[in-house]
Amino acid sequence: MRINEYQSLEEFTSQYTGEWSPSDGHWFGLEFRYEAHDYRLHTGIMHENDPERDSEGREILFGLYAMNLHASEGEQFVRLASFASMDELLCFTGIGSRPFREVIMDDSTQILGQD
Repeated sequence: MRINEYQSLEEFTSQYTGEWSPSDGHWFGLEFRYEAHDYRLHTGIMHENDPERDSEGREILFGLYAMNLHASEGEQFVRLASFASMDELLCFTGIGSRPFREVIMDDSTQILGQD
């Protein structure tokens, strides 16, 4: 049974453009569950120690974080990687050794919230 709300990859990518405008369907953050683990995609910098630029000097546009829901102290969001483009994010294989484009479209991926 499919629980994922996204019907196409284009639907996902059109929502994360770097502009926050909920009435237009544009968001800064997405929390989702994949294989019993929770994650957060965040536009821009989330923590002050997150990199602002990549090794080539390009501005970081997206950060991907594992959520630590049981953290009594310390980081609730642990950065997995940062990306200077949507294409880099979609190719990232750090969740289940699958490209993010497959993870975000997997039938079992559950959208927990957007902000």
